[in-house]
Amino acid sequence: MAGFAWGGFVLGGLPAGALAAVAAGGAAILTGLYLLKLERRRVLVAFSPLWTALAGERRSERWARRLRRWLSLLLQLAFLTLLVLAAADPRPAAADRGGRSIVVLIDRSASMAARDEPGGRIARARRAAEEIVAGMSGRDRAMIISFGAGVSPESGFEDDPQRLRAAIARADASDEPGDLPAALEFARAVLRDRPRPTLVLISDGGFSESARAAGGAALAGIDARFVPVGQRRDNVAILSFGARRKPADPASVEAAVVVQSFRAAATTVILEIAAGPDSVPIERIRLKLEAGEQRRYVLGAVPAADTELRATLRPAGVEGTAPESAGLDQLDDLAVDDRAFAVVPALRRLKVLRVGAGDLFVDGALLSLGDTVDVRRVPAAAAASTRASWPAYDAIIFDGVTPPEAPTAGHFLFIDPSGPGSPFPVRGTIADPIVSESKPHHPLLRHVALADVNIARAQRLALAADDIAVASALGAPLIVARARPGLRVVALAFSVRQSDLPMRTAFPLLLANSIAFLAGDTQGAGLALRTGQAARWPVADAAGAPTVTATVIDPLGNAQARAARAGAVEWPVQVTGFYRLRTGRSEVTFAANLADPVESDTAPARTLALGGRTLPAPDAPRPGQRRAYWAWALMAAAALTLFEWCSYHRRWTV
Repeated sequence: MAGFAWGGFVLGGLPAGALAAVAAGGAAILTGLYLLKLERRRVLVAFSPLWTALAGERRSERWARRLRRWLSLLLQLAFLTLLVLAAADPRPAAADRGGRSIVVLIDRSASMAARDEPGGRIARARRAAEEIVAGMSGRDRAMIISFGAGVSPESGFEDDPQRLRAAIARADASDEPGDLPAALEFARAVLRDRPRPTLVLISDGGFSESARAAGGAALAGIDARFVPVGQRRDNVAILSFGARRKPADPASVEAAVVVQSFRAAATTVILEIAAGPDSVPIERIRLKLEAGEQRRYVLGAVPAADTELRATLRPAGVEGTAPESAGLDQLDDLAVDDRAFAVVPALRRLKVLRVGAGDLFVDGALLSLGDTVDVRRVPAAAAASTRASWPAYDAIIFDGVTPPEAPTAGHFLFIDPSGPGSPFPVRGTIADPIVSESKPHHPLLRHVALADVNIARAQRLALAADDIAVASALGAPLIVARARPGLRVVALAFSVRQSDLPMRTAFPLLLANSIAFLAGDTQGAGLALRTGQAARWPVADAAGAPTVTATVIDPLGNAQARAARAGAVEWPVQVTGFYRLRTGRSEVTFAANLADPVESDTAPARTLALGGRTLPAPDAPRPGQRRAYWAWALMAAAALTLFEWCSYHRRWTV
C-alpha cells in the first residue's frame, strides 16, 4: 500500500504524490482546452439581406451556450476525478469488525525443502496458503508471515487476493531451523486488538517438544488452525562434521563425522570426504545403517595443508560422482544435510605459563613440543602475582606449588598439588601406587599407556561429583580431569620426579594431551557455525584506530561490509558452506552446517498440539464480494461517458 490515509480510507494504488500530479496536470490541460476561443465557421448564403435581422445572437442564447460549455468542462473534470479515484484504489483504513484478521504463518525452515511433495513441501505450503486466501470472505483481511530462524512479514493486512498471492510467492525454504515460539509471538503481537484474530500455521510440524510447549502460551484468545504438509519420512543426514589437529602431532589432522538414518529400514550410503578448494576426494567409505541408527566415523589421515573439508553422502553405487552431480539428489528427500563442511584450525602457538622450581623433566617435555607452545617460566614465589595474567594463557602449569586460592576460571595443570590453593583437597598419601584402572578413550590418554608406570608416592585427592578419575590405583585417583563452564583443570596426584614416567614416551604425550585438553575450548573456537545463528568473531584494533570494517563473503559469493562493534564482527549465518571474513590482509574461514536432528527428521506431523492444545484444520472456504471502490469508480466513469455521448447528440453541452 501507498500508506496515505484520508477520510477513513487508505490508498492501495498509485502513491499520493503521483495521483496529485495526474489530477493537477489533467485538470490544467482540460481547463486550458476549454478556455480557447471558439472559432466561428464562415457560411455562404444566397442573399445576405434576408439574414441581416438574424445576424447576431440574442443575449440569452449567448449565456445558454456559455453555460453548456462550462457544463461540458465539469463533466470532463468529473470523468478525470473518477479515473484518478480508480487509480488510487481507496480502501477502508479501519478493520471491518465483522470480518476475520487472518495471519497465514508459513514454515520455511530447512525441512520444508524436502521433496516428497510435487515441487517440494514449500511449494505445497504456498498452494495451501493460496487456497486460504481464495476462501476469504469480503470482510476478511489477511497477513502473510514466513519464518525460519527469523520471522519475515511478507505483507501487511490485505484484502486484495492478488497482493496476498504475490506475498505468498516470496516465501521459500531456507537452510535454517525453525523458531516456532518466536513466530507465534510475532503473530500474537500483530493480531493484538484486531477483530476476530485467526492464525493458520502451514508446516510439516518439525518442531522440538520444548518448542511446541513454549508456543502454546502465544495462542491465548486466537483461533489457531494447522495445515499439514509432507508425505513421508525418508532421509539420511550428516548431523555433525568437525576437524582438529592431533594434540601429539599438531601437524596432523583428524576429522569426525556423525551420520544418522531416519529411514524405517536398513540402508547403505557412501560417505565421501574431500579436501581443499578443488574438493579432491581423500576417503570413501560404505556405511550400512540400520533403521534409525546413528554412526560416528573418524578419519585420521587428513592432509594438514588442506584447511577446508567437505563430507558428502551419496547413494550406494555412485561413489565416483562429482560433488555437484545430480546423483546427490537421488539419495533422499532432503539435500541440505547430505553435505557438511569443516575447517581445520590454523596451527598456532599455545601460550603456556609454568609456575614452580626448575624441573628438567617438565621443561624437557615442553621443549619437545617445539613451536606449538610458547612457554613462560616463573618461580614458585610468583604464583600469586601472576593471577591477573592467567586469562591470557591457554594453559597454566603449577609444578609442586599451588596459588593462595583455588582458581575458579581458566585452564590449569597441577602436578603434585598441595596447599590451600589446590582445587582437590588432599586426604593423605599413597605409597607405591600401581595404575589399575584407566579411561583409554579420554583425551588425556590418547596414545598414552600407563599400565607399567612406577610411582613412589602419590597424594590421595578428594574429587567433586563432576570430576573424572582418568587413571586410578585401586580407586585412588592418580590423574584427574575437571571440565566446567569457563574452567578446566588437570591434576597429577604425584610428582613426576618420584616416578619413572619422564623416562617414557608417554610423558611428553600426556603433557601435550593435557595442554590440548585445557585449550580445547579456545583452540579453533568459533570456526564451526550453525545456520540460523549469528556468528561473532573478535578482531584486533589498535588503540585510537578508527572502527575496523571487515568483509564477510558468504558461500554464495555475496560480499558484505560489517563494522566491528565492541571489538568483534557479527553477521547472520543463513546458508550452509564456507564463510570468509577478511580484515585487512588477514582472512579467516568458517564452516556452517545445519546440524539439527529435528530438521533432518522429515517425518511429517498430521496433527499438531501446542501447549497441550491440538490445532484443528481451517474452516471450509467462504468467499465473498470484496468492496472494490476502484471498480465502482470505473463504472461511474463509464456511465458518465455514456451521459456525455447523449448530451452531445442532444446538443445539451455544445
